[in-house]
Amino acid sequence: MNLLFVCSAKSWGGNEKWTSMAMQALAKNHKVFFIGKAPHLLEKFGTHAGSTTMAFSSYVDVFTYKKLDSFITKNQIELIVSTKKIEYFLCGLLAKKHGIKHLMRLGVNRKMNIPFWHKLTYFKLNDGLIVNSHFIKQDLCKTSYFDPKRIHVLYNGIPGFYSNSRPSENSNPNAKFVIVSSGRMTTQKGYGLLIDAINQLSAETKEQLEVRIIGEGRNKKDFEIKTLKLGLQNTIFFTGFVNNPLELMLDANLFVLLSEREGISNSLLEAMTHSIPILTTNTGGIGEIITDEISGFETARSVSAVATKIEQLIHSREELKRVGQQGFSVIQSKFGFDVFEKNITSLFNTFKKGSEEA
Repeated sequence: MNLLFVCSAKSWGGNEKWTSMAMQALAKNHKVFFIGKAPHLLEKFGTHAGSTTMAFSSYVDVFTYKKLDSFITKNQIELIVSTKKIEYFLCGLLAKKHGIKHLMRLGVNRKMNIPFWHKLTYFKLNDGLIVNSHFIKQDLCKTSYFDPKRIHVLYNGIPGFYSNSRPSENSNPNAKFVIVSSGRMTTQKGYGLLIDAINQLSAETKEQLEVRIIGEGRNKKDFEIKTLKLGLQNTIFFTGFVNNPLELMLDANLFVLLSEREGISNSLLEAMTHSIPILTTNTGGIGEIITDEISGFETARSVSAVATKIEQLIHSREELKRVGQQGFSVIQSKFGFDVFEKNITSLFNTFKKGSEEA
C-alpha cells in the first residue's frame, strides 16, 4: 500500500518518535510518505518515498486542505495515518473524499466533552484508532459511540531494542545519586512537581543529588526560572534537547516521571531498557508495565509524597537494582522493536485486506 503519515508537530517528543518508528517498521512492506509542519524535523522521521511540510494553521485550514488533497492524488495514497489532533479533521475529510482508509493515533486519553465535534472527528471520520495502552481504550469506550473493535492497542516499540536483547549493567561511578527525567517540557509532565519535591528535601540530601531534566517545550523557561528562585541551580540541570538522551541516562540511579496523564512514555521505556529503576505516578497506561515495588515504584502526585519517596530510595540501592532488573524483563517481552514491527504489520495488513473489523 501507499501509506501517508501526517504529524504536524513543532517539536520532537514521544508522538513524533512513535511516528518515525511506525514508518520505519512499515517501510519494509509498503511505500511510505510523510507530511509534517516543521522543516527542521523532517530528517528525524527517517527515509521515506516522499515528504513535504504544510502550515496546519488551524483545524479547518483551507490552504493546507488543498495541498493535502493534491499530495494524496499525486502519490495515490491508500491509507492516511494522522497523529496530532490539529490534523485529524482535515485528514478525515480527505480520506472520505478519496474513498481511502484513515487511522488516527492517540498517545494520551482525551476528554470527549464536545459531543458533535468529537463524535465527528474521533468516530465518523476515521476507520480506527491506534492507542498505546489498554487504559486509553477502556477510557474511550466509556463514551457510547466508540466501537471497541475499531480501537487497536499497539504497545510502542523501542528502536534497537529487541525481545532477545541482553540486559545492560546500569552502574553509577559518580559520588552523586543521579535522577533523570526526560520528555516534553510542559506542566502536564510534572516537572514543576519534581522541582518542588527536590526543594523540600533536606540540605544534606540535596548535596547528594544531581537531577538532570532532558528535553524542550513551551514551559522550559518557567521551570528554569523556578529552579533559580529556589536556589537549586547546583542540584537541578536542564540539558535542553539532545539527540541521544540515553547518553545522559546510563549512569542514572533513578528515572522519574510524574505526569498528570500519560499513555505509555517512550522515555520511561528507554530508561527501562538499561535496567534503570522508575519512580512514576500511576496514570494512564503506566500501570500496565509498572507494578509498585516489583517492576518500578509508584508515588502520589503530591510534593510531600514524591519527596518522601526520593528520600527513601536514595538509601535503598539494592532494592533499586532488583526493581530495575525486573523492569527490564517486563519491557523485553512487550516492547521489543521486533514485537512492535510484527504487531503493526499485522494491523496494517488487516486494512489492506479490507476487513470490516479493522
